[in-house]
Amino acid sequence: MTILGVIVSIGSLRSWPHALASTGNVMEVNVSGGQWWWDIDTTEIPVRKPVNFNMTTEDVTHGMGIYDSDLTLLTQVQAIPGYTTQITYTFEEPGSYQILCMEFCGVAHHDMVNEFEVVAVEE
Repeated sequence: MTILGVIVSIGSLRSWPHALASTGNVMEVNVSGGQWWWDIDTTEIPVRKPVNFNMTTEDVTHGMGIYDSDLTLLTQVQAIPGYTTQITYTFEEPGSYQILCMEFCGVAHHDMVNEFEVVAVEE
């Protein structure tokens, strides 16, 4: 059982074969969290372009969830103090999207909301 655990651990440390960062076609968006706010470095994201969200926090652990206008959860990632976590997502529809905290982080947890727009781009 130990040998199997070592093999799985080593295998999971390799780079993902579908890493988008090497394609040069990824938009980088930085998101930072704190009690009780989100800060995002852009308010417009192009539709159908992979977006690499770089998530940091300065205080406690937060769960960053990205929701569409119907409040359907699209993707999520943990924000851990002292680390930058990443999640890549491609938005297929233009519209308004929200970032909400998914992990109780204190008395104003419910106020951790930020919005951004996914926009159609002319080609």
